[in-house]
Amino acid sequence: MIELTPLARPYAKALFSSANESSKLEEMAAELKIMASASKTEGVINAIENPTLSRHEVTEILVKLFEESITDTSKKLLEILAENKRLNLLESIHSIYQDLLEQHKQQNSIEVFVAVEPGEGAKENIEQKLRSTYGKDANIYFSKDPKMMGGLSIKIGDETLDLSIRGKVNKLVNQLNF
Repeated sequence: MIELTPLARPYAKALFSSANESSKLEEMAAELKIMASASKTEGVINAIENPTLSRHEVTEILVKLFEESITDTSKKLLEILAENKRLNLLESIHSIYQDLLEQHKQQNSIEVFVAVEPGEGAKENIEQKLRSTYGKDANIYFSKDPKMMGGLSIKIGDETLDLSIRGKVNKLVNQLNF
């Protein structure tokens, strides 16, 4: 059996990029879920695999099926997939899109560790600077870590920027041990 992921990835990435530009990531995820679920039903499978139906006819059937629940972008996706005989990729496209969405959410999740809870003004200042650097839709969470002694540590994805006193002391100790 052919591995569908490499074939589906360009479609999923293009959709993700388009949805991200128009700030409709979640809406597109919901539409893909609907289309992927329907693509597993016997009626849709029969329509897709029916050799007597033209690609245009298959597209028309699917667009009518989803008419109320999908946008023009999703309709265009169906047309392109039908034209390229790739309608069987809907489930894989949905899966890859979900992975991209999760990665995007993690990248836009910022955790700020502080020794002492900052005041509202300081908190807003930190959030404003982080959002201007990492994007307005960044989710910023504050966590207390008394071991830090002071300062803060910022974790974005798998990277950490340590601006804490504990981090500076550890760095100094490591330099002195040379």
